[in-house]
Amino acid sequence: MFKQLTYFIFYISIILTATSCQAEPEVTMPDKPLEIVLNTTAKALYESNPEYTAFQENDAQPMGVTFQGYNFPTSNMATTTFIYPNGQITLNNVVTVMGLDNLKDNDRSLEFLSISFFLRDESNNITDEKAYDQTMTLFDELENKGWVFNYSIGSPRLFKQDSFDFTIADHTSDLNLDFTYPLTFEEWMQLDDIHTWQLRHGTDVFMDIRYNRQTDPATNNRYYLMDLDILSEKELVQQMVDSVNRNSWDQYYPEEYKDLPLARLQSETQALEMGLNIQQDQPDYTLPLVLEKTGIDTSKFVSIDPYKITYDEFMGRQEAGEDMTPYYENQPTAKSEITSQAKGRCPANQPCPKPGYWFTLAKENSRAYFKQGDIMPDYPNNDWGEVIWQFEGEKG
Repeated sequence: MFKQLTYFIFYISIILTATSCQAEPEVTMPDKPLEIVLNTTAKALYESNPEYTAFQENDAQPMGVTFQGYNFPTSNMATTTFIYPNGQITLNNVVTVMGLDNLKDNDRSLEFLSISFFLRDESNNITDEKAYDQTMTLFDELENKGWVFNYSIGSPRLFKQDSFDFTIADHTSDLNLDFTYPLTFEEWMQLDDIHTWQLRHGTDVFMDIRYNRQTDPATNNRYYLMDLDILSEKELVQQMVDSVNRNSWDQYYPEEYKDLPLARLQSETQALEMGLNIQQDQPDYTLPLVLEKTGIDTSKFVSIDPYKITYDEFMGRQEAGEDMTPYYENQPTAKSEITSQAKGRCPANQPCPKPGYWFTLAKENSRAYFKQGDIMPDYPNNDWGEVIWQFEGEKG
């Protein structure tokens, strides 16, 4: 409810801003589309689009952050082309383009861009049927250009045909609907008035597509405001840690990563209770920056088997001190490995067999505390060789 209220306020602010712009003398819109790219500076963005100087805006925020971009009146909306590696997307009826400029970041560039635009027909509003058609056309274009559904690390491994039923259920996330799922118009109308799809293009660009559909109470006209939130890999992982730790995210990401198996188990338990199936062979993917900075290969993410234990059962047994290792998937079967873990040795990418302080000779200053069930980090391409964690003790 809070999220819907937030986006409704943003929708109203767009309308009010556009109305105030209409009171000013109208500036002729350039014929050339506004061109934007990720990971550029605000200065480079403005210099590459000199025709749009009259529409430039910046909005200083607390904590050394400024929104840089453009603002267009609804009577004179822009055409914008977003250029990404090996492709581009052109959007019409654009009212705002915003980029997050972090003044405290040493590698200062626009790692986040947001494009807001209206779905419209010739009458300057739109029916639900036409909004549905335009959105499905956009999704088809993106799929044909190599964009895929971005199920985040830790999200439930649903089959495409089950993603809709899971999304519209009570107390589930609205981020699990695969944009390639062939929605019918009737299903489209069952979605909340604010809904988000998550996409990625390789691991270069990540994008959230969100619509906000509203009805003008005075005219009963329908409006669809669409937002494309475009993120770099760096911005994606920075959003996974507390905002005050953004610039040192690599120090805090491993702690967040440890909690993801439980997050996945919780949502997969919900799916099984609904009678849906879990696609256990669905692969996770590597985030190159995370691998480089933390040694964690997210493609080797180890899930808890939802067919062996529910979320509540896991939490209860873990708190009671039970060894939860057998409940993880892809466990090694060799008895020698199990014996090694019992003696206080554990390979990388396997669940920690007992709580306490562990270290590995493959990385300097590696000593750290791990809870039972935490996935032991890997450090590929180290000078030592295979990463084996050794138990030091329960106390620091």
